[in-house]
Amino acid sequence: MRKTVFLLAVITCLCGTLWGCSKDPEKKASDAAPSSQSPVAGAEESTPAEPAPGTESEAPAEDLNKISAEEAADALGIPIVLPGNANWIENDTYYLLDENNLKITYRDLIAGSDCTLLVSKNGTLDLPLIEYEEARNETWEGQTVSGQTITVSVQHEGNGGKMTLAVWKYGDCQFAILGEDDSGAIPKVALNIIKNLD
Repeated sequence: MRKTVFLLAVITCLCGTLWGCSKDPEKKASDAAPSSQSPVAGAEESTPAEPAPGTESEAPAEDLNKISAEEAADALGIPIVLPGNANWIENDTYYLLDENNLKITYRDLIAGSDCTLLVSKNGTLDLPLIEYEEARNETWEGQTVSGQTITVSVQHEGNGGKMTLAVWKYGDCQFAILGEDDSGAIPKVALNIIKNLD
């Protein structure tokens, strides 16, 4: 029961972030065509959840879970380091959803998008169902401090959409970054995180 409530909360927060920050304010979730998500290594398919009415008003409850980057590293046992360039990343906010799940929201100035980074330790990530264009799939590679190579799978939304999803695994943690991006900035943020993992 607790896991179900948590999963619904994560989906609701992510959906609220994604739909609430759309570049086209006229775009409604109800206008979107039925979609499906391509399988990604380590990610399970999930049922889409409708955003709860008034999701925006729930932000103060989420604020109770705000933590610092250092507290996030302590909670998960690994550092989550976003690029430190103020001309690239701003307004990064860390939320500890529970002892094994972290959400970071930030503004990517290169991509021109609000992005969400999810980290799940010993679990799976529940990602929104988006139809990705298989022909545009990419893989990027980065190395940790100790020289371990990590592969990042990158998918781009089909049907003219701009959403980009980057996912990867490190140890018992799964990572995902989701946001609008035509510039390649999202996978570069992933590589920055990877290069700081030990």
